[in-house]
Amino acid sequence: MARSSLVSICVVAAMCTALRCSLAFLPGRAAPQLRGDAALASAAVAASIPGAADAFVYDGKEYFDVWYGIPPLAWGVCAATIVSVGAIIKNAAQKYNKPMGKMPIYTEGFVGKEIENNEPSYKA
Repeated sequence: MARSSLVSICVVAAMCTALRCSLAFLPGRAAPQLRGDAALASAAVAASIPGAADAFVYDGKEYFDVWYGIPPLAWGVCAATIVSVGAIIKNAAQKYNKPMGKMPIYTEGFVGKEIENNEPSYKA
């Protein structure tokens, strides 16, 4: 049991590290604060630059980065990891699963705690 919890902790730590180190969800650089007409001009320029949204322009049409800034190799490794961990969990569940018998474990009716454990009644 200790080995499986250690593996689980290592997997969670690796995922947290991967999420912490990725640059996918970081915003673009903040523009310096400007006043008046310069602010309007800079806002118009910033709105026309697709790089702040991790987008690109192809044949005059703007497209969003479907990989969210993460390399496709990292997505593939993540998918393979999820599939393999799922297979490991499924195999472990099937290996250690004990089938239930046809008869129920308890065949008598309900018995109170004081009768089952030979204790005096709480009403006395």
